[in-house]
Amino acid sequence: MNLNEVGALLYWCEGSKREEDYRVEFVNSDPEMISIFMKYIRTKGVEERRLRIRMEIHVQDDEAECRRYWKYVTGLQDDNFIASAPRKPSNSKKHLPHGTVAIRYNSIALLREIKNEISSIAQGILAT
Repeated sequence: MNLNEVGALLYWCEGSKREEDYRVEFVNSDPEMISIFMKYIRTKGVEERRLRIRMEIHVQDDEAECRRYWKYVTGLQDDNFIASAPRKPSNSKKHLPHGTVAIRYNSIALLREIKNEISSIAQGILAT
């Protein structure tokens, strides 16, 4: 499987397909998934300055530390980050120490390109 197929499949599972938002949006807490998705959309020629990252963290999390972590994972800079979305305190055993991030890129054309890739993959699988 190549990066294009993996990226499209990740988006199929974890990305927003709502065209009325006019953007690509991928949300996850797994740093490997985030890294692979970033690699994938970079192959699409996105303008890095237009990428936006929104962290969703719990109120007890250190926002600066979470930002440093996600900057490392995504390879992006402070300018790419928008206001985080704090959540209520977590006492869950599944607490994610760095929260969840949403990667956003405003481009209906890119969203449609990704959706076409997903459709091609699905059709290929269904045809076998």
